[in-house]
Amino acid sequence: MNITEEGIIKYIEAFNETLEEESSRFFSQDESNQLLHKSLLPAKIICYVSTQYGIGIEYISAETTSIETVRSSARVEDLFVQAPRKLSNIGPMFNIAAAGVEISKLTLAGGFPFRLTTNDATVTFREIRFSSDSPPWQRDIEYAEIYSERNAIKWSAEAAQNKAKDEVLSALFLKQQAENREQELHKFISNFHEKSVLLLGAYDLEGEQRLDAIKESIEQLGYEPILIKDIPDFEDYDINQKVTAVGAICRIVIIDDSSPSGHLSEVEICRNNRWVTVLLRDSGKGASWMTAGASFSSNVILEKDYDSNAPEIAVTEAINWAESKIKELKISLNEMYPWRE
Repeated sequence: MNITEEGIIKYIEAFNETLEEESSRFFSQDESNQLLHKSLLPAKIICYVSTQYGIGIEYISAETTSIETVRSSARVEDLFVQAPRKLSNIGPMFNIAAAGVEISKLTLAGGFPFRLTTNDATVTFREIRFSSDSPPWQRDIEYAEIYSERNAIKWSAEAAQNKAKDEVLSALFLKQQAENREQELHKFISNFHEKSVLLLGAYDLEGEQRLDAIKESIEQLGYEPILIKDIPDFEDYDINQKVTAVGAICRIVIIDDSSPSGHLSEVEICRNNRWVTVLLRDSGKGASWMTAGASFSSNVILEKDYDSNAPEIAVTEAINWAESKIKELKISLNEMYPWRE
């Protein structure tokens, strides 16, 4: 079942309501207003609902917040871009095949701007101009998110609430980490992504001992290891939701996959989000057949044996592999998306 106009309105309402409620619990009004989606308000929010393919959400500055929908059998790209028909036959300039692509502060001119090409593709536009000289045409975008997925489950009120909580939890985590290190928040954030490693694994006695050893090795390399216990608690917010919120803002994920624990489901979260991930296994012994061969179906996952009594060598090799993979991905994405240069 696919999302309807009524459903997407309920989604936006639930998202805005939850974002306001949760952010007010942890932040001052000024801080709350700096969260991404709160900083866009008040706005006229236009939801583009395609009965063929995709969903779009556009924010246009306004004196008060309102929500309206535009429904059509056209693909969401055509519905959102609103280009002259002649231009639709030129291009696309870019094919978007991945989730989380962002295009900001530039002009896309001379062809149809973009097409989504996979079932999980998403693109965010921020301060973008679409234009052409022949035919003469221009469309300015302040902020918009375009999704290929239109399944109603993704756009449920519960999904909206979880997304809003993720945004608040990520901001709260960064704020608390900055305060713990007595750094100004903006300076901490600017360095955080370059050196942050989300470290997952078991929290029984032996598991914690392994995590502590890995953590120490990560710190010796100049990186910032983040443990689940470091992440603030939300009411009714489980560990997987914490992983989703914080993993998205970390550079690398390292998992001690040596004994069974909740991390088994977290491996799937890493796989689904395409995070650069290393599975470390003490003496080659894995936690479960569920994680065996995880790297076979993903080029951003590495499986590696290590010695929990002396993890330094393996952790160094894991970090080096992850940085090499990130560099490789950056080069490939820069070639695919020239605005990233």
